[in-house]
Amino acid sequence: MNEYSLFGEIIYLEVMRFTPAGIPVLSFRIRGESEQSEAGLKRIVNVDIESVVIGGLANHDLRVGKKFSFFGFFDKKSKKSSHLVFHITQIKN
Repeated sequence: MNEYSLFGEIIYLEVMRFTPAGIPVLSFRIRGESEQSEAGLKRIVNVDIESVVIGGLANHDLRVGKKFSFFGFFDKKSKKSSHLVFHITQIKN
């Protein structure tokens, strides 16, 4: 399954753009920090994730510094790229 969740803070927000069909697209970066267990040891994990919302979610109150729970999936940035982007499908306060 390609379903992920991340609680994090928006640290960078691009200007909203629109597809040729007029669908809003908003790209941003999320910083998440969590405590994880690996090989029986606890460690702090910090990640910065390139993310995107498409459609109605792009009108959500997204601002730098705000924290949310984000849900979605990962996909390549483009067909020729191996760079992954977190596609947000749900946002919870």
